Amino acid sequence: MNSVSNRNFRINYNDQLTTEFNSIHDAGCKYNYIGESEYQVSIDLPINILDAKSLADDKDLLITCIEIFDWGDVQKSNILSALKLHRKGDLRCYLNKAKKWFEDDNNLSEPNFKVIWSSGWTKVYSFMFQYTTIYDSRVAAFINQVLLDFCNTITDKEKLELQIISKGLLTFGGNVKNSDGKIRIRVMEKPAVDLLQLYKSPNEKRKMLANKKASWFIRYMAELDTVDFNQKEFRNLDKAAFMLGFDLSQW
Repeated sequence: MNSVSNRNFRINYNDQLTTEFNSIHDAGCKYNYIGESEYQVSIDLPINILDAKSLADDKDLLITCIEIFDWGDVQKSNILSALKLHRKGDLRCYLNKAKKWFEDDNNLSEPNFKVIWSSGWTKVYSFMFQYTTIYDSRVAAFINQVLLDFCNTITDKEKLELQIISKGLLTFGGNVKNSDGKIRIRVMEKPAVDLLQLYKSPNEKRKMLANKKASWFIRYMAELDTVDFNQKEFRNLDKAAFMLGFDLSQW
């Protein structure tokens, strides 16, 4: 893992910006979302709206979810699902259940309650819960590539042990073509999918579990690089994964 943590990267983002990184930590520090100042939510500020001491009511909670969806440009269907939960009076209860499950460090089994998982809801979970990654196609691509690179350096017996970690993680989203015709690679090829035992289109609970497993992996990598690990260090690694998972062909 150290060989990945300390390597240099040079990533071209949509032919508009080429950024060089001298480590994974550096990639997290150079994360930049130009439009973030327009929002009251931020990837760097944990939202404690579910805490018992919070004065926010259920409408405030709904508005916060909608703002997170808008921040992530994932409004479609996600806002409607949040509205449905709110109208039933279930939004706070559901998020508290999900929070308890995600933050339980002793449980890595599927949740025993009905869940909602999408590219929008993973952002809500990440903003509102401790040590929870935004598990989108870029972060998934980063984690899968790190595991694949490591897998290529170990014995067959060790690969079987590594599958305990990788099995059930996701490879999702299609490879995207840039305006110049070049393809951004984020999807693992079939041999890698089979080797790591990744899932492509599992059910909601398996996606939720993959999100938690990915969060544990991001947390583990962050703990390797820091003496005093905290939410800030976790988020820095999370942002680095987002930056470096943009296009695996540029690794």
